[in-house]
Amino acid sequence: MTKSMKRILFDAHAILKWTQKERGYQKVKSLLVACREQSALGYMSQINLGEVYYKTIRAVGLEEAKKFLENFFRLPLSIILPDSELIWKASEIKAEYAISYADCFAAATALRYEAAILTGDPEFKKIQSFVAVEWL
Repeated sequence: MTKSMKRILFDAHAILKWTQKERGYQKVKSLLVACREQSALGYMSQINLGEVYYKTIRAVGLEEAKKFLENFFRLPLSIILPDSELIWKASEIKAEYAISYADCFAAATALRYEAAILTGDPEFKKIQSFVAVEWL
């Protein structure tokens, strides 16, 4: 791994676009391939993966969502569990900006790993002054 290697934090929005093959999903797919080929590093906060999971349950039911989650863990992404430091940083972001708490975890995780957040969620426009955002 080199310091200049691209680092991507996959937001729930990006993963849902990819799974539903909505506009922009090709970019998500190409970045997942780059992670597999080790030309990029991919991360996802477990909080944001939880968002994907509950939305998948709502869309296709619990059993199918469990299968999806099992397959998701095979992707070349580091799933980041929130520790105290990430929780406090996410809380600081939430105190200052009107964005969802889950999005604050994406931002805090991206800052920790010096990654750009891959998303199409317009809420991230509010914080792109201090965290890199790669738009779908």
